[in-house]
Amino acid sequence: MKIKVDQDMNVHIVNEKWRYVTIITAFASLIASIIYLAQQEENIKIIYKHWVSVPEDDLPINEEAWVKYLLQQGAVLPNICIAQAKVESGFCKSHVARKAHNPFGITYHKCKYVEGKHGVYAKYKTWKDAINCYIHIQDNYLRNIDGRYATDPNYVKAIKSVK
Repeated sequence: MKIKVDQDMNVHIVNEKWRYVTIITAFASLIASIIYLAQQEENIKIIYKHWVSVPEDDLPINEEAWVKYLLQQGAVLPNICIAQAKVESGFCKSHVARKAHNPFGITYHKCKYVEGKHGVYAKYKTWKDAINCYIHIQDNYLRNIDGRYATDPNYVKAIKSVK
């Protein structure tokens, strides 16, 4: 078996007979390493932080912590806030939520909580900033949710069906 590296740093295995064995062995080794690292609790925390890049003093992604924070900040109907995060991002699982800390699908606008843009969406530094922005616009948002803000005609029905 010969291994060649071209100008673009692509690795080529010359002996076809061993190509699949080498690839499978490398893949199995990678999977075993990931499983080993994931079993270490401190590594899970590191992987999670890099996946969503959340500052230490931000809220964890759990409903109880969010409801408590919403109530402390004076939010009206915190259950609606949580339902919207579930409908819009699967409660912080969507690409926009992870990359822009925007679990509510709030479009870009200028306010003290918005850090920038992620496509058409507002980008926040933390979950707390996203929640504070939501609270800031909540009154107007809830008054106009059926039509002006939500383009889906079944949006309110979707929010009401969230458990």
